[in-house]
Amino acid sequence: MTNTLLGTFQDLIANFAIVTAYLFLTSQIIFKNRNLDASASWSTKVLLGFVAGMLGIILMVFTVEFDGTILDFRQLAVVFSALFGGVYASLITGLIISLMRLLYFGVISHSAIVAASNTIVIAAVLGVIGMMKLTFWKKWIYALIVCNVLTAIAFYINMGIKGTLPVVIYIIMMTIGGIISGYLTAFLVKAKSHFQRMERAATFDFLTELNNHRTFDEVFNASMEKAMEKNETLSLLMIDIDHFKKINDTYGHSNGDIVLKQFGKLLKETSRSFDIVSRNGGEEFSVLLYDLPHKHALVVGNRIRSAISKHEFVLHDGHGIQITVSIGAATYPDTKEELIEQADKALYKAKMDGRNRVCSNQEVFVVR
Repeated sequence: MTNTLLGTFQDLIANFAIVTAYLFLTSQIIFKNRNLDASASWSTKVLLGFVAGMLGIILMVFTVEFDGTILDFRQLAVVFSALFGGVYASLITGLIISLMRLLYFGVISHSAIVAASNTIVIAAVLGVIGMMKLTFWKKWIYALIVCNVLTAIAFYINMGIKGTLPVVIYIIMMTIGGIISGYLTAFLVKAKSHFQRMERAATFDFLTELNNHRTFDEVFNASMEKAMEKNETLSLLMIDIDHFKKINDTYGHSNGDIVLKQFGKLLKETSRSFDIVSRNGGEEFSVLLYDLPHKHALVVGNRIRSAISKHEFVLHDGHGIQITVSIGAATYPDTKEELIEQADKALYKAKMDGRNRVCSNQEVFVVR
């Protein structure tokens, strides 16, 4: 008996190792670029349900038999799909596992029908729990309780009082394995979320949610190379908020951040959907306009300038202020010199000429 129990727990550990490998695989590959929650897209829910169902099949292939009873962690596959895909994902998982239970062992018996039905019921209940607005751990604990209670009932329907020991072993393994899986899942989700934030911080400005200077440089170089290869135009608008220091000095830096955030949103709204809008640093922004002639770039620049000058920027206390911008424009191949340098010179001239204006680099004359 002791050897039987030891062998059973060894096999269960191997079964749980499959669950662990699955969690790492799905977190790194399947959900790499998807939202891992119950509000995910239909395609993600279906994929999650199917993949979790495959996990259930693998766990059943490596199932553990104890005292004529099949023990494994297949219900953890349902828990995972329910909590992160909702009721539809969990039902897909439950259906796949149930079909496997009915067909894999060759004979559709009364016990197989009870076990399959139990999995479907668990999938439905856990799916509802997954859609509830509860914390992760509350959902996970409730899911484990449901699995333990309903599976215990299924054991007693199939085995009567003889199912007591298998039920005890099942509850112990599901409680311990389920809690460990919960911690592992929470860790992987947190790590994924942290990685996405770090990845976004490396390419986007956290305040305005525009491209940062690093992304601007990468896109600019790629766009310039493309324009040179295809002999197309590439226009650049360099934009600077006029007297922004006065805003910080008068209203405080927190209000200055509010203005920058609203400014970034307005800048994106007034540009074309495919233009590259970036915050290059401080109060300096840029708009990269691919395949747009210089005269049209000036039109876009004036549209941006006009929209900003008419917009009321709301501060923390509800007070509204208005700001203006100076814009410098340059276009390749109209200029044979460095495009960014030419746009910067045009921006400087716009400031020197009184601000709140768009200046072309063609208006800049170099005194020799």
